[in-house]
Amino acid sequence: MHRIFQTVFMIVTITSMATSGSYIILNSGTKEEIASQKAAYEAFGKREKFGDLNVTMQQAGENWLLRVGPMRRNHRMALQYLKSKQHFPHAILIEEEVRTQAPPAPPHQIIRKITPTSLPHQEISRGETDTTIWIALFGLAITGILYMFLSSEQIKRLKAEYEKIKEKHKKLEQKQHEVLSNMSENIHSLAKETIDRTSELAKRAKETPLYKDIEKVMYNESELLNITEDLIKFLKIKSKKIVIQHDQFNFNHVLNEVAGTLSQLDYPKGLELIFAIEKSVPKEIVSDPSHLGSILTNILEYIMQHTQNNEIVMHTTMQASVTGGQQLHFTFNSRFTVPDKETLFESYYDERTRRYIGLGLYVAHELASLMNGSLSIHENPEGYAYFKLIVPIEEKSKERRKYYLPQKDMVGKKVLIVDKNKASANATKTLFAYFKADVTILSTQQFQESLPNFSRYDIVALNQALFNIKTEKILNQVKQTQDIKVISLENLFATTDNTPNSAVADCTLTKPLTQEYLYDTLVSLYSKKPEKKKSPKSPQEITPTIHREPFRDIKGITLESFSLFEGSTILIVEDNVINQKVVMSVLGQSKMHLIAVNNGQEAIDYLMQDPNEVDFVLMDISMPVMDGYTATQKIREDHRLDHIPIVALTALTSEHEIEKVFESGMNGYLSKPLHIEKLYHALEVFLLDKKKKQTKQNKPHKEKPIEDYEGLSIKKGLGQTSKNEIFYKEVLREFLSTYGESDLLFEKLVREKRYEQIKILCMDMKGLAGTIGAVEMYTTLNEIHQYLIYKKPELVDGYINRFKETFRTLKNSIERYLSA
Repeated sequence: MHRIFQTVFMIVTITSMATSGSYIILNSGTKEEIASQKAAYEAFGKREKFGDLNVTMQQAGENWLLRVGPMRRNHRMALQYLKSKQHFPHAILIEEEVRTQAPPAPPHQIIRKITPTSLPHQEISRGETDTTIWIALFGLAITGILYMFLSSEQIKRLKAEYEKIKEKHKKLEQKQHEVLSNMSENIHSLAKETIDRTSELAKRAKETPLYKDIEKVMYNESELLNITEDLIKFLKIKSKKIVIQHDQFNFNHVLNEVAGTLSQLDYPKGLELIFAIEKSVPKEIVSDPSHLGSILTNILEYIMQHTQNNEIVMHTTMQASVTGGQQLHFTFNSRFTVPDKETLFESYYDERTRRYIGLGLYVAHELASLMNGSLSIHENPEGYAYFKLIVPIEEKSKERRKYYLPQKDMVGKKVLIVDKNKASANATKTLFAYFKADVTILSTQQFQESLPNFSRYDIVALNQALFNIKTEKILNQVKQTQDIKVISLENLFATTDNTPNSAVADCTLTKPLTQEYLYDTLVSLYSKKPEKKKSPKSPQEITPTIHREPFRDIKGITLESFSLFEGSTILIVEDNVINQKVVMSVLGQSKMHLIAVNNGQEAIDYLMQDPNEVDFVLMDISMPVMDGYTATQKIREDHRLDHIPIVALTALTSEHEIEKVFESGMNGYLSKPLHIEKLYHALEVFLLDKKKKQTKQNKPHKEKPIEDYEGLSIKKGLGQTSKNEIFYKEVLREFLSTYGESDLLFEKLVREKRYEQIKILCMDMKGLAGTIGAVEMYTTLNEIHQYLIYKKPELVDGYINRFKETFRTLKNSIERYLSA
C-alpha cells in the first residue's frame, strides 16, 4: 500500500511542478544514483552532439528523477529519445502542462495528520477517525483509478508517438544508408558520363563548335573532384578527425577562393553573386580559413542549384557575441524554397537526377558546429528561405579602419555607378563609401534614356554591356579635358557572348567585389608605380621567364610522366592538407624531392636556410599567417632567390587576380582544381632546358597494369573515381583512419549485444566498402545488416570470426597498395 501511495505522489508531484513542453524522463532512484547517471548522460550527450542537454535532477517524494527538457522540436526530441533508450531502457516521454495550484501533500503525510495522536488537545471519536480515514482512502482510490485511466490513455498516445518516431528514425536511417551505399554508383556514373562525353567529342571534333561540350566535360571532372572532397570530409567528420585551426588570415582571400571555385561549376550563366560586406568586417581575422571557405562554398552551391532567379546576396556583418568575443554573421538571400526544413541538413541520394542532395550542406552544418558556430535555415515574410551562418572569430587589429589609401587625393572621389542589378550597385556603393566617396547610382533605364554629365564625376563605373559608340565618344571627350577614370563592371558568371571590354575603360572590375579588390583598384588607378631597382646580378644567376598565358593541357600525361623531372626539388606552399596530399601524390612517383609547408612565412623560413636548394615553388594564394602575395614579395626582395620560379595556385582567375599575381613577382599561375596536365606543362616550362626537351619530350609513357589485391579490387575502386589514383588513395587512407579498428569494435558490440550500434556500423561501412572495391567486405556487412533489419540478431553472433578475417585481409591489402 505504501508503494502505491508513493507512486501516486510522484505522478501528482511531477504534474504540479511541470512547465509546458515535452520531457524525457530517463530514470528514477536515489539522489546519489541519479547524480551519477546525470554525469554519465551529459558525457553521452556531448558525444552524440545533442547540443544544449538541459538535464536536471528533480525530487519526487523519497526518489529522484533524471529529466531532459523541455523540448519543443519534435524531430530533435525523437532522435534524442531513441538514442537515450539505448542506455536508459526505462526512459519515457512526458508532455506536461502549466499548473497553477500548489502541489498536494503526500498521501502518507495526510494520513498521519488526521490520526488522533497528531491532535493531542482534541477529543475525536473512533467513528469520526475511521470515517475520515475511509474518506481519504476513497479519495486516493478515485485518484488511483483516474490516474490509471489517464495513464492508459497516455500509454496509447505514447505508443502511437513512438511508432511515428520509429518510422521517422527508420527513414533517416535509410537516407543515410542510401548516401553511403550509392556513393560508388554516383561516382561511377559521373566518371562514365565524362568518358562517354569525351568519346563523343572526338567523333564530332571536325564538325561543330565544341565549347559547350567541353564545358560539360570540365563540369563533370570538377563535380567528381567536389564529391570526392566531400566524401573525405564526411569520413573525417564521422571519425571525429576534423581539427579546427585558429589562424590569422585575410578574409578577402577566402571570398576570392569561394567565388573562383563556384565560377568553374556548370550553372546557368548570368547569375549575379553579390558580396554585401559591411565596413565593420575586418580584413584580418582569426579562425579556420579552409573550413570557412568550404562552408561558404557549399551553401552558395546549394542556392545556385535551387534559386528561382539570377541573384544571390551574401550579406556579411560583424557582431558582438552575447557570451563575449566577436562573430561573423552571414545571411544568404535568394528566391528559393525548402520543402523539408527538418531534414535539410541530412544527406540522401536522388535516383532521378543521380546526384547527392544535401551532402554539401551536411558537411557545412557539421563544420559550422565544430567551429562553435551555427548554420540554420529560416523563412522571410515572402515565404522564401534563407540561410543564416554564425562563425566566432577573433580580431587582432583594433584599428577602426582596415584600409588606408596611400594618398589623400584618392579619398572622397565623386563616383557614378550604373549597373543592371540594383543590389549589386548598392553593394558597390557600400565599398566605395568606405573610402569616403560621394556615390551616385543610376539604373540602366535612366542611363539609356538620358546620358548623365560625366564631367561631374571623378570615377565612372558602368556595366560592361552599356559601352557603345555614343557612350565611348562622350567619355573620350571628357577624358581630354579632365582626369576621369572609367571602370567596366563585369560579372564573373557572365555569359560568353557579353560585349568585349571597351577601349575607353581604364580597368575592369569583376564582380563579386571585396574591400581589398576595390582598394587595389583605386591604388592602381591613381598611383604611379616606381621603377624597381635591383642590384647587379652575377653571371650565374638566371631569372626565370614570365609565363603570362594559362598553362596547356598536354595530352597523354600520366603520373609516371613526371619522372622526367627526377631529382628536382619542389616546395609546395599550401594550407589545405587535402590539396597538399593531392600534389604530393601526383609528384610522389617521380623521385622528385618534395617539401610541403602550410603558409607563406614557413616558405620564407625554409628558403632562407639554403637559397639554392629549391628549384620550383608552387604557391597557394589564400593562406593563414602570410598569404601567397605577401610571401612572394618578400622572397623577391632577396636576390639570392631570383632564380627560383614561383607559380601561383589560385581558384580565382579574373583579370585583376592574374595581374596581382604577376605584380607580386610570380612567374605563372595554375587554376584550381589542379589538373595534372597543366602542372606538367608548368614544370616543363621552368625545369627543362631545350636539350632535355628534345631528348625526352617524345619518350613514350607506359601505363602500368592494374593489380588487384586479396579482398580489394583496385580496378573497380579506380573505375569508380575515373581512374583518379590520387583521390582513390586518399579515400583509402581515410577509410583506414576511420574504421581501422572496426574488427575489434564489432566483436565488442556483439559480445555486449549492442545490435543497434552494430547496425549503424554496418550501414556506415557498407557503402564505403563498395566505393573502394572491397567486395568481400561489402558482402559480409550486407548479410549482417540484413539479419538485423529482419530481427534475427542471434545469427549475428556467428559472424565475429568472419568479420575479423575479412576486415584484416582488406586492411593488409590496403596498406600494401598504399605503400607500393
